Amino acid sequence: MTTLFSHLRQSLRRPDHWLYGSWLDTVIKHRRTRLGLAWLLIPTAIYIWGIGGFLAAMQPGMDRARYFAHVGLGFALFRLLTTVLADSATAFSIHQSYILDGQLRLTDYVLRALARSFYYFVFTLPLVIAVTVVSPSFEPSGIGLSLLGMAALLVNTFLIAVVVAIAGARFPDLAEMVGSIIMASFLITPVVWYPEAAPAGSVTGDFMRANPFHHMLAAVRGPVLGEQVEPMTWWYLAAMAGIGTAASALVYRSCARRVPLWL
Repeated sequence: MTTLFSHLRQSLRRPDHWLYGSWLDTVIKHRRTRLGLAWLLIPTAIYIWGIGGFLAAMQPGMDRARYFAHVGLGFALFRLLTTVLADSATAFSIHQSYILDGQLRLTDYVLRALARSFYYFVFTLPLVIAVTVVSPSFEPSGIGLSLLGMAALLVNTFLIAVVVAIAGARFPDLAEMVGSIIMASFLITPVVWYPEAAPAGSVTGDFMRANPFHHMLAAVRGPVLGEQVEPMTWWYLAAMAGIGTAASALVYRSCARRVPLWL
């Protein structure tokens, strides 16, 4: 366990590679386009008012303001989670030259994937905040609990990303598998539908409650939108953090030194 946390501590003390590098990744990708970084807002806008508006039109009587906030915040969080996991599967291979050159603090590359996705999330916040504030279900008193849920989401995402990154170095096909899993998980994650549609005890409810994406979204979105957050969600996230800490530390300690050989 010492290796992972010692490397993480060093990465946090010297964030120049992953923090600044991920910012450069974001800026360079869009600098040659006419709209620049404004392109980061477009997917979220399409989901909120495009897909969200289309689905709301199919359900007469639905409160559109409440639904747009649900979809907007859900999509932004789901995109954050899935982008980190997808990028983590190739995090070491795309930085192969750095690793083979002796830069073996692998936490830098995982944090770089996390930071890049977090930048995307931050850029979408103006739209997300706008639809959240105008929602009739907006609960300002839930912001504190929502921030706690965000911290749990980031911690758990990092722990999962460590395991995915190392597994991706060993099994290059994992990147394709992660993409397929993400597409399937979207269907059982309440991004464009409400959790109430999958009641406890039903087959759909069991699938939803076994889905970690659901709990990470619920912990952040639920408190600020007045949606019920089941006690099970907090226990689930705590168990994820505990198991994820042990698993990621064990995998990192036993496999990190082999990553250059696998690449």
